[in-house]
Amino acid sequence: MSTQKYNRRCTKAFILVFALMLTMLATGCGKEKKNNSEEAYTGTLVFTYGDNYVTKGEVYIYLRTISQRYENQYGKAVWETNFPLNDADETRSMEEIVKEETIDEIVKVKTLVAQAETYRIFLTEAEEAEFEAKAKEFYDGLTDEDIAQMEIDEDIVYKVLSENEIAKRVEEQLLLDNPVEVSDEEARMTTFYDMYFHCYTIDENGVVTPYTEEEKLVQYENALSACSTLATATIDENKEAENIANLADYYKLDEAGEYTLSPDEIMSVYGEDVYNLLYSMESGDYSTVIESEYGYHVFQMISLTDQKATQARKETMTTEEINAQLAEYLINWQKKIDSEFSYPESVDMDVYNTITIN
Repeated sequence: MSTQKYNRRCTKAFILVFALMLTMLATGCGKEKKNNSEEAYTGTLVFTYGDNYVTKGEVYIYLRTISQRYENQYGKAVWETNFPLNDADETRSMEEIVKEETIDEIVKVKTLVAQAETYRIFLTEAEEAEFEAKAKEFYDGLTDEDIAQMEIDEDIVYKVLSENEIAKRVEEQLLLDNPVEVSDEEARMTTFYDMYFHCYTIDENGVVTPYTEEEKLVQYENALSACSTLATATIDENKEAENIANLADYYKLDEAGEYTLSPDEIMSVYGEDVYNLLYSMESGDYSTVIESEYGYHVFQMISLTDQKATQARKETMTTEEINAQLAEYLINWQKKIDSEFSYPESVDMDVYNTITIN
């Protein structure tokens, strides 16, 4: 078989699995042609988890799927990246991180699959036939050399695909039974302009030097003048002079700008006085001059509840809540299935390291 034909067939085959798996939140089990018992598994064993015997071929499919996600997002250069470990000089390669993530995902799959009967999740005969056809299409795209090296057969491909579907449905049912709701108030994001007159300098070494009292007075008077300009412009309906960003440019306020923060972030960054001031304002209002530990500020309230930012944060918070809830269930289930399992101790790393990403 020519190299071109091999690459074309292999790419087509892997795209099939990647397209299926990348759209799923988890992975799990359907009609197994080979069960997970010790007598039934074939191929080189990578690890056991409860009564699951996970072989090289199965691990290979997961590893290639997850590594492809990273390549699609960051390019092949991602494998040249190293990450520091804590505060030490040691580093960890992206390949090592992905290899651990792969085992975590397989364990998650097996854990969710183990709950399928409880949640009454199963594949219909038509769905089983569909996955059989997809497994065959994948398998037919491999060369004899690939099959031998990867230790893959149609049953392994079928198991991975069907387990993905079952586990996804278990997770969906779990979330349906335990819905997560985040209110607009919980997710609120507020957008405001901070015309900030700083009262310190920072040198190239990061050393902060507070202004003298005379220098602070100059900044305070500038802030008062700016506040007066805004108030007058508002009364006179002078829209050009009312532009707070233009006024900040006039005073060369490099750190002035528009910010979108949550109430907690505002409290953390600015403190209680600014927090109370901002939430006493209406959209479009300007504040008087207010002092913080950083200097003097004149605020314009742009939107007490920024709808777009609030919705985005709501979605993020919902996802975080869902992940936290799922993680709690998984931890409890994993303890019951195999409380001794851990990475890398429970994995035959000599075998695992024969599976390369690139």
